[in-house]
Amino acid sequence: MAMQTMRGLLDGPFYFMRHGESTTNAKDHVAGLTDAHLSEIGLRQAADAAEQLRGTDLVSVIVTGLYRTHQSAMPILEQKGLTPFVEPGLNERDWGELEGRPLSERPSTFYDPPGGETWDAFADRIWRAAQHVRVPVPTLLLAHSGTFRAILYKMGFGKVRPQLGNAALVEFRPLTPAPAEGPAWEVVDLAGVPMEITPLKEDMT
Repeated sequence: MAMQTMRGLLDGPFYFMRHGESTTNAKDHVAGLTDAHLSEIGLRQAADAAEQLRGTDLVSVIVTGLYRTHQSAMPILEQKGLTPFVEPGLNERDWGELEGRPLSERPSTFYDPPGGETWDAFADRIWRAAQHVRVPVPTLLLAHSGTFRAILYKMGFGKVRPQLGNAALVEFRPLTPAPAEGPAWEVVDLAGVPMEITPLKEDMT
């Protein structure tokens, strides 16, 4: 068996996937640390994602401490014969009093909820956890939309809300050489097409 290359997550390229549709996604409810399961649609999305990754040479998969990421990873893990690396530090944001409430009650993605994590505390937690992850590569991080936004924020993209659907797959690639200003990464789809990442007007404060 060939030796596997171990590397820090943020030392090089890595794949990212948002979990499949959860039962709370289906209801348009807030589910940060609420441990929602996948809906029937989410289970099918997870199976479809595994097919998209069939030709990809993955040797590790990272999941968070929330079950919806574990369920989403199962078809990929079975296909690749892998066991997941679990990192609860990459969990979705704690939305405090908004947990389980309709999304319409949330003023903004970057709103600091009563009893929950502030945006900055959440982004700091995600970044610390990402900096400490060390796994065999190539790797897939299977996490949450909030995790995705926090990583982008800490990479220098600003407060952004890029459209990343359930079970959507992208790749984070370091730019070489790194630019003098701005993010040193790009995000592309599996075909290599760059993702447009721009702040929305409501979140540009």
